[in-house]
Order: sequence, then structure tokens, then C-alpha cells
Amino acid sequence: MMSKTKKMTTITMLIAISILFHMIESMIPIPVPIPGFKLGLANIVGLIALYLFDEKVMLEVNLMRVLLASLLRGVLFGTGFWLSLCGTLLSCVACIIAKRYTPMSIYGVSVAGSSFHAIGQVIAITYIYQQFFMQAILPVLILPGIPTGLCMALLANQVLIRLQR
Repeated sequence: MMSKTKKMTTITMLIAISILFHMIESMIPIPVPIPGFKLGLANIVGLIALYLFDEKVMLEVNLMRVLLASLLRGVLFGTGFWLSLCGTLLSCVACIIAKRYTPMSIYGVSVAGSSFHAIGQVIAITYIYQQFFMQAILPVLILPGIPTGLCMALLANQVLIRLQR
């Protein structure tokens, strides 16, 4: 059983690490020429929060990351913020449902989160610009999201194994 202070400190560190990953990821050139595609490094921390604690902590970590990283980058309430927020919310819901109601491992949960993050972003961009043809990019975002979701799950799983020792 973790003390309240240790739990709060751990959650705060998870938020800080996820913000750091979010900021670093925005500086990494992506070898795939797909607009809006990112590796999802910060989702490693979200998965760790989900499996180390619970759904509520995952939501807290991910929402604080989106809010604080956008604030630090100076894009709070800009288009990027809304895309990130919508993708994150849908991703969290998908991860929670996949973990709670299916026999999926962390790998399946991560791929579900990755896929629904792309869906959330496409819904948001379609709503913001009122251009429904933008939905055509969805398969192009989901396809590379599957292997990256698997890689993020692998990394999160390795961290969880080491934390449980």
C-alpha cells in the first residue's frame, strides 16, 4: 500500500515526465511524411499510470500533460491544443474500456488508445475546419499508429516490470 504522499509524488513525477516526453517529441523529426503523425511517447506514461494506479490517475496525468504542455509551448486553446485534447480524451476512454471490459493485454490496450487518439484528432480537425474530406486521412494515421502503439506498450511494460521488482 502506497502512502498518500508517495502516491501524490509519483503522480506528479508521471505528469512531469509525460510533459517532458511531449515536448521532446515535438522536436523529433518524424521519418513518415504523414501530417499530424507522432510517435506517442507521452502515452508510455499514460499506460504506466493506468497499470500502476487506475483509470482516474491515467486521466489526470494525460489531461494535465495536454494542458500544461500546451501552456508551456504557448499554444493553449490553439488548434493543436484541441486536437491533442480530443485525441487524448478518446484515447483514454478507449484504453479504459479495453482494459476493464476485454481480456486485452497492455499491447492491445495501447493499440486501441493509439487508434482512438487518431480518431479523436480527425473528429476535432473536421469540426474545427468544417472540411469533411479531412476524414480521409484517418486510415493513414491509424495504420502507422498500430506499430507505434505496440512499441509504446513494450516500453511501458518494461518500466512496469522494473517498478514491480
